[in-house]
Amino acid sequence: MTIRAILFDLDGTLIDQFQPIYKSFSQVISQMGFPVPSFDTVKKSVGGASEKTMSKLIGEEHAKEAVQLLRPIFEKEMFNGVFELPGASELLSFCQQKKIKTAVLTNKHGPHARAVCEYLNFIPPLEFVIGADDTEWKKPDIELSRITLNKIGFGPEETIYIGDSPYDAQTAKNIGMRCCLVSTGTHTTDELENTSAHSIDPDLLTLMNNRIHRLITSK
Repeated sequence: MTIRAILFDLDGTLIDQFQPIYKSFSQVISQMGFPVPSFDTVKKSVGGASEKTMSKLIGEEHAKEAVQLLRPIFEKEMFNGVFELPGASELLSFCQQKKIKTAVLTNKHGPHARAVCEYLNFIPPLEFVIGADDTEWKKPDIELSRITLNKIGFGPEETIYIGDSPYDAQTAKNIGMRCCLVSTGTHTTDELENTSAHSIDPDLLTLMNNRIHRLITSK
């Protein structure tokens, strides 16, 4: 089946926003009286929505309160140190040239996800960005994937999902999408080996040159 669409995770896949994430999370955690975790601990906890990340860091019972404190702080910090990952612009431009539709499916808070994609000039070529709180579901729930595929207009067999974590591999597996992972985010190549991903590459540029070129044909 010809590939007609690519869905992307955001943090660790298209962008590196871990510095502002760490600064914001650390400030909230300190404010709430908990020991401040290391940068690597926070980075490894990212992947679900903010509440899930906070649950891992300070416990489920404190997570809701923490997220309420987090959002205004993060909105002040969110562009300080954010950058696109290698190959992000090149892959999005390649898809645009080949008339392959692209969109983001992420567990980052939807308004924040759209803001950073606009800031980095990913919209366009991205058709849209769906994030946490845009629906009642979060990755890897199959209902969120169904909504996203319906919006982009193609089925799972015509779509690739690109991410950086086991969450992303499970998201794709649940609905029958091909999954390509990169190790630019929260997990190393070795840590991704046991997932259901079809491929694992060190970055998007390598993924594009080694695999996406072969999977996408000119129309």
